[in-house]
Amino acid sequence: MNLVSPCKALCKLTDDDICAGCNRTIEEITNWRTYTENQKQAVFARLASLEKTRPS
Repeated sequence: MNLVSPCKALCKLTDDDICAGCNRTIEEITNWRTYTENQKQAVFARLASLEKTRPS
């Protein structure tokens, strides 16, 4: 499986170096191409847990 980047093309870093569009850290963004599938899945899992904790 080759996981596609969660980038939403709404790139703007917050003061905490988190992308306002996809919620990835600067480290996750810059290292995405070299991440293993397991590392990418971990990023997706973290992003999914963020979505569950946000108020609707």
